[in-house]
Amino acid sequence: MTTRENHVLVTSYYDRAATDPALARLEPVAEVTRIFPGRRVRRDELMEHLPGADSVLISDEDIDASVLEEAPRLAMICADGVGVNSVDLDAATAAGVIVNNAPFVHEANGDFTIGVILALMRRILIADKGTRAGRWNERDDYLGTGLSGRTLGLLGFGRAAQAVAKRAAGFGCTVLAYSRDPDRDAAKQLGVEVVGFEELLQRSEVFSIHVKLTEQTTGMIGRAEIDQLRNGAYLVNTSRGAVVDEPALVGALKTGALAGAAIDVFAEEPPPPDHPLFEMDNVLVTPHIASDDTAAFRSVFEGAVDDMLLLFQGKKPAHIVNPDVLNHERCRRLRQ
Repeated sequence: MTTRENHVLVTSYYDRAATDPALARLEPVAEVTRIFPGRRVRRDELMEHLPGADSVLISDEDIDASVLEEAPRLAMICADGVGVNSVDLDAATAAGVIVNNAPFVHEANGDFTIGVILALMRRILIADKGTRAGRWNERDDYLGTGLSGRTLGLLGFGRAAQAVAKRAAGFGCTVLAYSRDPDRDAAKQLGVEVVGFEELLQRSEVFSIHVKLTEQTTGMIGRAEIDQLRNGAYLVNTSRGAVVDEPALVGALKTGALAGAAIDVFAEEPPPPDHPLFEMDNVLVTPHIASDDTAAFRSVFEGAVDDMLLLFQGKKPAHIVNPDVLNHERCRRLRQ
């Protein structure tokens, strides 16, 4: 497929200055349609355009078997980041649809994670609000604690967690990590101690979550796990909201068992405006932006376009997350 008969749909809604240069590379071989709602595309909006698409670049739209049935031309779904939990991988594989990710956001995630840890522990946002309100002398309200020399526990040890570990070294942190299949060479290089899950919980003063959302990780951090964290620990989640039992987290923050939390992701997104975490001064919340910086999304869109062009040339894309799809009749030529 090397003609303009190819149709690419883009629902990812990030800044056009960061993303359009990459998409322009598709113009000789594909018609590109963009949807700009500034939020997750509703199913009816998606289905208005998807049936005629050969490839789609999504943010976190839900794509299941019923959606795929209505999109017979679709050959590849590209996610604009690492996570693909909004896509039914089994259904896509059965339909012969490649699912691709764009694992280029880990450095941005590393910067952001360290940033929110510092903002949380040093009470920077509280001090900002107090200053704006004229409360210059209420120093006790602004007294925080530092990251230097603390024990930082990383749940997961992929690229994002490794980026955090690299930055934490500059603060003299003891960095621990738990992963079902840890990269021990990377851990050695970064000075990270690989430990068991319970040891990670029990030793962490700052506990940072960096796992994909799967059946195994959904609800992985519940009341029992939070109870094992050190008294007065800080919890940070920049991965997926459903990894953490939110009511258990709220309870631990109310009792003081946790000193604070930085939450970039929620089980329901966007969260309801009366979410109990919003009422707490010891919680920093952000709207799922840990990976959102200009350089990261340039890389994401460049990588997605690279893989689309490979597909249109009858070649294997570089970042397939459902490799069994290559055994499907539709993908047989890509195995060469």
